[in-house]
Amino acid sequence: MQPEKTYAVFWGCQIPARIINIEAAARRVIANFKINLQEIDGASCCPDPVVCALLDREVWVGLAARNIALAENLGLDMMTVCNGCYETLFEANHLLKEDEELRKQVNEVLTPLSKKFMGKIEVKHVVEVLHDDIGIKTIKDAASKPLSNLNVALHPGCHLFRSKTPYDATRKPEMLEAIVRATGANIVPYNLEKMCCGYPNRLASEEVSLKEMLATKLEKVMKVNADCIVLTCPACDLQFEYGQIELKRKYNLDYKVPVIHVLELIALSMGINHKEFGLENHRIPVSKVLEKVR
Repeated sequence: MQPEKTYAVFWGCQIPARIINIEAAARRVIANFKINLQEIDGASCCPDPVVCALLDREVWVGLAARNIALAENLGLDMMTVCNGCYETLFEANHLLKEDEELRKQVNEVLTPLSKKFMGKIEVKHVVEVLHDDIGIKTIKDAASKPLSNLNVALHPGCHLFRSKTPYDATRKPEMLEAIVRATGANIVPYNLEKMCCGYPNRLASEEVSLKEMLATKLEKVMKVNADCIVLTCPACDLQFEYGQIELKRKYNLDYKVPVIHVLELIALSMGINHKEFGLENHRIPVSKVLEKVR
């Protein structure tokens, strides 16, 4: 294993407030691999990469720059556990490093807050940390209880395709696939892996978001007999879980497909008791997954 490294961890809004099981799994998994996490005191919303960026791009990049500046003051690269936070912070960091005029404008706003964007750090998604810093072999070696009985459908999420060049767009989704395989789980293709879960579309049409997007994916997942969906994004997690409840209540469409975050999947493969990271907190029962794991 490579020497210990410390990241300034950015949890975002949804994970600490609504999906604490993801944070609990992250802390246990990352600690086992000798990666240190430093909290960012005073961090705010990233902010949202869809609504905020469309409504006021200057506010969007300014708030992102403030969060990045907080990590720069720690002298640490940032690690995000949220796809949306990753897109915002990654893109803002890239834009501000490349655009001198934009950087000057943003720093004029940050100066009264005693902050300054300096462009000295990188922003990484937890998938990159798992793949590059920890390594596939290390994850595989740590899988004391390989999940060979588990068939999973992958949902990388739209924002995980964010990259500096179009040629790197599939790099992180491919990392996710390698990480999942390292746990021993069997990946079941269903041909709609790149399709959006529908979460952003809720603002325009809840019916389209649920019936035409989420239900379409769930139908495909069920047809290939996947035991669960494995994802990396808290917004997608909420869409898949609450969305299934809403599909049942509003449209009488009943799926009951369990939803597991990749960090929870790794924790299970390492033999960490599911109660230690609150796997039972999922809105869609995970009993089928636990039976397969046992």
